[in-house]
Amino acid sequence: MKVVNLKQAILQAWKERWSDYQWAVNIKRNFPKGATWEYLNLAEALMEQALIGPSPNPLILSYLKYAINSQMVSYSSVLIAISKLPREGRGMHRAVSCAAWGGGVAAAGLRLLL
Repeated sequence: MKVVNLKQAILQAWKERWSDYQWAVNIKRNFPKGATWEYLNLAEALMEQALIGPSPNPLILSYLKYAINSQMVSYSSVLIAISKLPREGRGMHRAVSCAAWGGGVAAAGLRLLL
């Protein structure tokens, strides 16, 4: 997999219907070891791609959920990514919180903030 940038990698994973685990393995393999995911704006890239179209993309949201659970991205970077969404995109917050996070204390806190 030759990747030019992060968004292309996300789109390729979506087109090929990779599982969240397969996505994480390939992303980690194809990006520099020293680069942090916060620096590459992984959470923001995933949020942008997930919210293209009339409803949130569940597969890309599963990538975001996996990235949070595996600590590739922090909760704060996800909240910052949400705050950068255009006002129209923020109306999707209930759908995003329900589709991406099933349960748990952290998920409840994130849903509360949304």
